[in-house]
Amino acid sequence: MPIHPKTVGVLGGGQLAQMLVMKARQMGLRTIVLASKRSDPAVASATRWIQGEITSEQDIRALIRLSDYITFESEFIPAQLLKKSLKQITGKKIYPSLKCLGNIQDRLRQKEWLCDYDLPTLDHIKINSKDDIELAFKVFKQKVVFKRRMGGYDGNGTFVVKNKLELDHFKKQFKGLESQFIIEPYVEFKSEKSLIFARNTKGEIVVLPMIDSVQKNNQCDYVTGPTSHPQEKAITVKIKSFITAIDYVGVIAFELFDLGKKLVINEVAPRVHNTGHFSQDALSIDQFELHLRCILGMSLPTPQLRHPDFVMVNLLGTSTRKPAVKKYPSGALHWYDKQENRPRRKMGHINYSGRNKKELLKMALLERKGILL
Repeated sequence: MPIHPKTVGVLGGGQLAQMLVMKARQMGLRTIVLASKRSDPAVASATRWIQGEITSEQDIRALIRLSDYITFESEFIPAQLLKKSLKQITGKKIYPSLKCLGNIQDRLRQKEWLCDYDLPTLDHIKINSKDDIELAFKVFKQKVVFKRRMGGYDGNGTFVVKNKLELDHFKKQFKGLESQFIIEPYVEFKSEKSLIFARNTKGEIVVLPMIDSVQKNNQCDYVTGPTSHPQEKAITVKIKSFITAIDYVGVIAFELFDLGKKLVINEVAPRVHNTGHFSQDALSIDQFELHLRCILGMSLPTPQLRHPDFVMVNLLGTSTRKPAVKKYPSGALHWYDKQENRPRRKMGHINYSGRNKKELLKMALLERKGILL
């Protein structure tokens, strides 16, 4: 029996939703998940499951009617669809707000928002015609990145173009669809970092320790932390001011490029984030509890490190065979209970905490090999 009178509805049934509803259960909260299959990771831990699609107005309305608070695990549900689904249903609270979701899920509007609030980010060019592509290619010294405005993730929807041949190939591949992309300059960065913030309905903000994120095939492979940067304090102040100005509620992740002296925002995710999974074991409070506390208007304790260093490694599928464990890792294993394995699919992660980052990473990468994916 839940100890909190309100019900939290979650749009989506993947691993992020799973970890949210598992934490909600620990907190004595009632949850309802909208997911297409009973085997979806979040379904088993939720108080109730609505079978349906997160792209269906009818199914979304069914979830909204039964929930007091609504949140989502992915920014790919069109904000306009959610707005339409809320018509004639009163007294419901969706966090983050639909304005925040709408502006962040479109990479062009996201960029423009960051620029409006003077946040450091890479230059960008909006594509209105084929001429804009040629102009950007010239302006950005013939090395550019095309990013799909809607729905890109883990490198999907991102195309790096470093010469005229690759540019011609891109134009041929996406003929007539060019306006669906924005263009950024290609940059050589020292490292990728991440900063995760949580802001509640009362305006309280907490920040998780900065981490280094290492990518493989445009997908997060592992993170280490805590790390720092000379511009960390300055960018933290600006981001706090930004999320206050837009009245953001919930957990929000800022993916960063370390350009040496400069730190710039690459992308923003309005949700709990893969690079924040370390918080489950390395901190006194994790990103999932923080997100739930934010949307329910509860106070936010300052996250404290349990050990000086931490590492999180992702477990990514490499085949379609059934996963097996040769040897259990010494770190904390978080398994997502996905029914199908396939190459590059996120199947779980392992968290390590201790006193030596290098040694922890060495152990993490070695022990990961004991899980056959």
